[in-house]
Amino acid sequence: MRHDALEGKVALVTGGGTGIGRAAALALAAAGADVAVWGRRPEPLTETAKLVEHAGGRCVALPCDVREPDEVRAALDTVVDRLGDVDVLVNNAGGQFMAPAEEISVNGWRAVHRLSVESAWSVSREVANRSMIPRGSGLIVFMAFSPRRGIPRMVHATAARAALENLAAGLAIDWSRYGIRAVTVAPGTILTEGLEEQYPPDAIDGWTRMVPLGRLGTPDEVAELVAFLATPAGSYITGTTIVVDGGVDAWGNGPIT
Repeated sequence: MRHDALEGKVALVTGGGTGIGRAAALALAAAGADVAVWGRRPEPLTETAKLVEHAGGRCVALPCDVREPDEVRAALDTVVDRLGDVDVLVNNAGGQFMAPAEEISVNGWRAVHRLSVESAWSVSREVANRSMIPRGSGLIVFMAFSPRRGIPRMVHATAARAALENLAAGLAIDWSRYGIRAVTVAPGTILTEGLEEQYPPDAIDGWTRMVPLGRLGTPDEVAELVAFLATPAGSYITGTTIVVDGGVDAWGNGPIT
């Protein structure tokens, strides 16, 4: 990516302290954008800001619980005051837990959907009304995951991510009159630090064997796609889902030869 491909643009990444969120912030900054990162833990956000600034970019790191509309509005005020109107929004914040479907409580279901769906809508609405609609342009990226089917012990999370995919498609149509694009990026199993910390090696090996390309993806491989979508080269892409999973979604139940 050219170092000036996004010069003059402002990008906001939620869940920007670790993993794909941090990689997206770095990729956007490397292409010339000023970046704001939000998350609940200050320490990872500060580390992301240091990495961006070490690479020569500008970064505003703000603790923000995206589930709380008042915090979203206050944090967005700070971003706009310090960097300017937001051109690119990456809705990356999310969370889930593994449990048999019959053991997922109503509160557990609501917690996942509040963080993954409701907060993504809340942030998108605020950014669109404050920055994108008045200026007649913008890109909103929603992070889902692949395979785009039901996953055992994850029905609450897969349902939430399906809702995000539909939300992106609807906004791409509804807000096209304002020049706003909306795209879902659906990564497969990505080898993040969190994955390595939370799951045993045998589980990771099992997921790796399910990938036709024979390896797990990296955060950078997802992040570079996000940066590309924000450039003029991606300006005709909207209302669709781009899968980054080494072929898992296409494979389905087929054998790997």
